[in-house]
Amino acid sequence: MMRSIGGQIAIGLIVAGIFSAVVLVALVGHQYGFFSEHAPPVAATWIEIVDHVIIPLVVFLLLFGLGAFWVIRHVTNRLKAATQDVIAAAERLERYDATNNTLPAEIEPFARAVSQLTAKLETYARRQEAFAMDAAHELKTPLAVLALELDKLPREDAARLRKQLNAMSNMVDQFLLLARSQSAEPLAKQPPVDLHAVARRIAAELAPTAVAEGKAIAFQSDGLPHKVPGLEEAIAAAVRTLAVNAIRATPAGGEVIVEVGPEPAVSVYDGGHGLDEQTLNRFKARGMRADRAPGGGAGLGLAIADRIAEAHGAELQTAMPERPGIRLCFAPMRSSPSA
Repeated sequence: MMRSIGGQIAIGLIVAGIFSAVVLVALVGHQYGFFSEHAPPVAATWIEIVDHVIIPLVVFLLLFGLGAFWVIRHVTNRLKAATQDVIAAAERLERYDATNNTLPAEIEPFARAVSQLTAKLETYARRQEAFAMDAAHELKTPLAVLALELDKLPREDAARLRKQLNAMSNMVDQFLLLARSQSAEPLAKQPPVDLHAVARRIAAELAPTAVAEGKAIAFQSDGLPHKVPGLEEAIAAAVRTLAVNAIRATPAGGEVIVEVGPEPAVSVYDGGHGLDEQTLNRFKARGMRADRAPGGGAGLGLAIADRIAEAHGAELQTAMPERPGIRLCFAPMRSSPSA
């Protein structure tokens, strides 16, 4: 169990005070012959001990304690400021620069180690993002060539293969949007995204697909303005993934509902069994299919949607046990001081 620095110093002062008192009492007693055969009276002995031991020791400990408390308070405030800088850098997915804080010499090596660690993590993350974007770009060309080659096949075979090709192409597009979303600079410069407009558009786009499968899709809203910062295409891709999975999980004759509100969130309810929190987390982490219908899809939709949500400060949450479905929940936008 870790104790605070102030608590450890307080314990040290108590131990030092007791030890010092014993040593000083012995020295004073020896000096004035308290332990000899002809010891002075007890009253005189206590007066000497109080005057020469207790009072000076108490004054010293009080002054030393006040000085130690001031030093500890000063150092603790600097450590708290450095901690806030580390937390802010982590929220921005940036490296922590230890040179921005003036820390005690004993703590500077630790701060530099944290700075080096975050720098390496940032470099690794940027390399991963660049690799994903380059790989996605490289895949676009062969996919386009394959799409052209499908026109040479019989219509029935071409339609079946084109469905799989479109799923793969959509996944590549999501990877590109994810790479763009994970860069903080574009997100800060983008205008706020209207969740109502995005959800309504996705519901309208997927309506023909739902009807063709004997299902229905509807859009609902609380009528309140819900806008979030970020890339509209990326957020739309995440919502589309949830809606497509909901259509797959809904039995024939069922209905999928895309709802916005009451908080900044888009909820997609399906007519299936839904996903509990543990199952949803497993699907997000492993990139497994969230629907229980066979065929189609690349199997990475929910995982990519979760990464897009995380890049926008949002989170995929289960709507159970109230209703079967998944919510894309955003943090409320902070109003600017000039507003």
